[in-house]
Amino acid sequence: MKKLFIVLLAAFVFAVVNPTKSEAKVMHDGAEVVKGQTGKMTFKKDIKVYKRNPNGTFDSLVVKRNNFFRTYDIEKYDGKTFYQMGQYRVQATDLVVFKEVPIKIRSSFYNEPTYIIINRDGVYGLGSYGKYFNLTGDSSFLDTGNGQLLEYCESDGGDGLWCDKYPGTDLKIAETIWRKREVRFELTQDASGKHTPLNGAKPEKMYEKGSIFSSQGLEINGHLYVVNEERDSYNTWLPINLLKPVGDK
Repeated sequence: MKKLFIVLLAAFVFAVVNPTKSEAKVMHDGAEVVKGQTGKMTFKKDIKVYKRNPNGTFDSLVVKRNNFFRTYDIEKYDGKTFYQMGQYRVQATDLVVFKEVPIKIRSSFYNEPTYIIINRDGVYGLGSYGKYFNLTGDSSFLDTGNGQLLEYCESDGGDGLWCDKYPGTDLKIAETIWRKREVRFELTQDASGKHTPLNGAKPEKMYEKGSIFSSQGLEINGHLYVVNEERDSYNTWLPINLLKPVGDK
């Protein structure tokens, strides 16, 4: 019995000293960070925030001054910034104090992160909203006096590299999921294909319920990259929850 107790005690000590990746907490600025979190914010005074219900009505919540709240998705358009605080959406104003979780820490929650540009104001060129990429060997995280940047580099078609720097608040991170190619799917309801795996992206083409698509082997942010060979052989992104597998080609 004594020997068994010693073995169990040793196992317990090992587990405490060497927690698994899923058990280890990620800390930043004195608070735990969770997957999908972009930052945290406080308010300079008590303020009312709102959420929109599916039926078009709104619910409100009064948040107290100096209380911390986690923020998740960020939207940027028309020179404005909006933070998703749980189910509530808050516009950045002088009353909001936002502290970003560095992009390198946010990335650590993903096995193979994909970075998606979510700034709609075209600061990276026309059509840059929704552009997605993985890091290359020449990419890096850069610390500045005002946060952290991600520098992404790609070939310019010649011998050199073209690099751009993105603040973390301009990027959404999603897991890169590689799937089997050529698996066929049926669309379970009418839906529009998009050029990028973002819910807010502009619809491109409408497809009817029952349309058949073939997987191109890549899933990002809940969207599958597919081709509709019945109609136009056009590659597009569709929400994976609207696709029902019907077998290989």
